[in-house]
Amino acid sequence: MWDIISRQGIKMPLNGDHLWMETSCSGELCYLGEDTCVLKTAKSAPRRKCAACKIVVHTGCMEQLEKINFRCKPTFREGGSRTLRDNILRHHWVHRRRQEGKCRQCGKSFQQKFFHSKEIIAISCSWCKQAFHNKVTCFMLHQIEEPCSLGAHAGVIVPPSWIIKVRKPQSSLKNSARRKKRTSFKRRTSKKGLDESKWRPFMLKPLPSPLMKPILVFVNPKSGGNQGAKVLQMFMWILNPRQVFDLSQGGLREALELYRKVPNLRILACGGDGTVGWILSALDELQMNPQPPVAVLPLGTGNDLARTLNWGGGYTDEPVSKVLCHVEDGSVVQLDRWNLLVEKSSAQPEEGTQKLPLNVFNNYFSLGFDAHVTLEFHESREANPEKFNSRFRNKMFYAGVSVPDDFLSAHTSTDTQTFGCDGTDLTPKIQELKFQCIVFLNIPRYCAGTMPWGNTGDHRDFEPQRHDDGCIEVIGFTMASLAALQVGGHGERLHQCREVILTTYKTVPVQVDGEPCRLAPSTLRISLRNQANMVQKSKRRTSVPLLNDPHAVPDRLRLRVNRISLQEYDRLQYDKERLRDISIPVGIVVVRGDCDLETCRLYIDRLQEASLYRGVPRTSSTSRLSPNWSFLDSTSADRFYRIDKAQEHLHFVTEICQDEVFILDHEAPVVSQGSSAGMPDLVVEPTHLFSDLLIEKWAVKMNRVIVYDAAGTALCILSAPLTSGQSRQKKDYRENYL
Repeated sequence: MWDIISRQGIKMPLNGDHLWMETSCSGELCYLGEDTCVLKTAKSAPRRKCAACKIVVHTGCMEQLEKINFRCKPTFREGGSRTLRDNILRHHWVHRRRQEGKCRQCGKSFQQKFFHSKEIIAISCSWCKQAFHNKVTCFMLHQIEEPCSLGAHAGVIVPPSWIIKVRKPQSSLKNSARRKKRTSFKRRTSKKGLDESKWRPFMLKPLPSPLMKPILVFVNPKSGGNQGAKVLQMFMWILNPRQVFDLSQGGLREALELYRKVPNLRILACGGDGTVGWILSALDELQMNPQPPVAVLPLGTGNDLARTLNWGGGYTDEPVSKVLCHVEDGSVVQLDRWNLLVEKSSAQPEEGTQKLPLNVFNNYFSLGFDAHVTLEFHESREANPEKFNSRFRNKMFYAGVSVPDDFLSAHTSTDTQTFGCDGTDLTPKIQELKFQCIVFLNIPRYCAGTMPWGNTGDHRDFEPQRHDDGCIEVIGFTMASLAALQVGGHGERLHQCREVILTTYKTVPVQVDGEPCRLAPSTLRISLRNQANMVQKSKRRTSVPLLNDPHAVPDRLRLRVNRISLQEYDRLQYDKERLRDISIPVGIVVVRGDCDLETCRLYIDRLQEASLYRGVPRTSSTSRLSPNWSFLDSTSADRFYRIDKAQEHLHFVTEICQDEVFILDHEAPVVSQGSSAGMPDLVVEPTHLFSDLLIEKWAVKMNRVIVYDAAGTALCILSAPLTSGQSRQKKDYRENYL
């Protein structure tokens, strides 16, 4: 696959080559079957899996697969093709021994076996994903030659007919002798020589269509917890593999050049914020006009830019088909990008560098203690990369970094720096407040989701923060305020400016979008570079039959809440019916028809408070939910999928369920075989919690709020962010908490 942008000297790919990946599915039968498989008796023989058509073959059976001429789905067309028949995309039918969903013809589900069956039960297309029972009544012979529509994601898939294989220019002795005789055609021969030096094996001839938004996917497999390898294969299965690229193999610039003339092109960056910055810099160099907007699938550790654009703090296991829908439907917004110009000092430092790791930043530039922590992490990961293969472990490292005794005086003492913002000298104020960290922030998020500028409505003399206003926010931190970031605190707002001049007189640790270094004494200038097009994830209404018709939207939804333990989810996530049977009922919530998941979470949490007030005994069904529970999407045919908590405000309840909602609880008890928990008599309705007529007063006791009605009857008990002795107006409390 990676030869799509290969240079001369690399073996040209064949149309229909399989994309073999290492696989651990040793129990799955070889695609050749018992009759043809040469290693059928070797149960533990190594196997490979094709990412594009999902067949599994023994490594030793690949030659046999070549003999029967079973090719993978075609991903381009030959340049010498002259007939229209060769340019029509047809289905790529594959036999399946296991298949999810229902038959396209009869509508019945495919029979699933607990163990891998030797029987072929289905025939499915690797392009459009249509599946049929392996019966003459369901799959007809004439369907073999039928054209393929590319399925539900036809609007984002690059059709193979767009990608044309180019013949390599001939440079044989015979041709060179012929060119010598034809001296009157010197222009042709010289042009031929130039074309050969710039020759590329493929070219694109897209057909403009307002209905298409092709997506170019770049995956960084090294980001975060090394999720990229799995994500890479999933996108190659859904899309044309020649629009999916592994950044560890290089070729970013060449891929963008190849696709630069594709109309309505969108880019999906699968990685951390550094991966996004890398792609944006490549787009700057190519000066693509118009510049394709970039979406983000967060695989990194911090993912602050992804959080800002509503893509969440990290990828869990959301179906990539839904990710593609979000990229296609997302709105295009602007992102300020800032230049960093370093002017060397005449003094010769004992340590440090006068060259930054990046000369452009999209998120933030900072110096001080936070940069010191990032530098410690970076150096430790370089020394022992095997210890940093998990996003959780990476965050734990940040939490455990200690402060050297001489750090504050030697590296972050602000009397060794001067700051000028739009002509205003901030040095006296910074020295007076004794900040240990200065952050120049372009986006609202920082340090894995914190908001150092504070609440959007509390700015006093400053404008609300935006990522497209051409201004950068300057924030100062002491060690105390830096530690308070993780619990909702913020720094000292210093300025909003368009240009910064920073001079350092000692070596200080700095970081540019998470890339750290030790900066020798120098003068830094920060100025606006340009604005990049980004894709912001929008709230989608995928339940078209219910939400598209205004008369069909009910005023209230009555939802049964069931929770599933993490152990059972890991064990049975592909068996939806079994998970439904062993799920533990929690109660019933009544929500508005257009309620989103963020609001629904409040109702579900208050089921616990209702059981506490009403004296319901603690059982498996009423035991308290863990703080980190998450919603499960039950609408997919094959399995349940987790919803990222940071993206709950983007999903409607009707988007993930119908009459019952499932939640994944990491601390839920495991239900024993054969037991079934009854539904507790707990119902939470909006009128009990939000009515202006009912809520008259409350009392704060032991960090809990008891809400009373006008008659003095306690309505419910809520967990509260208030402590005893604090008071607040009823209106403020209702708006900010209830």
